[in-house]
Amino acid sequence: MAAKRILIFLFCTVALFSLQTTVFAQPGDGPPTDDVPITGIEYLIGGGIAYGIRSLIKGRKKKGD
Repeated sequence: MAAKRILIFLFCTVALFSLQTTVFAQPGDGPPTDDVPITGIEYLIGGGIAYGIRSLIKGRKKKGD
């Protein structure tokens, strides 16, 4: 039973490291672009706006009841 767990652990470890090398592989430099990538702060701002709109809608529904 212990040998089976060790084999499963080793297999998962090897699979994780082999997957990691393929995931972090990046292609060479492409042509320069003027696009600005979306960073984490934009997602936070968008989530805050969506949450605020949701709260406003829920508040108005409670007032109407």
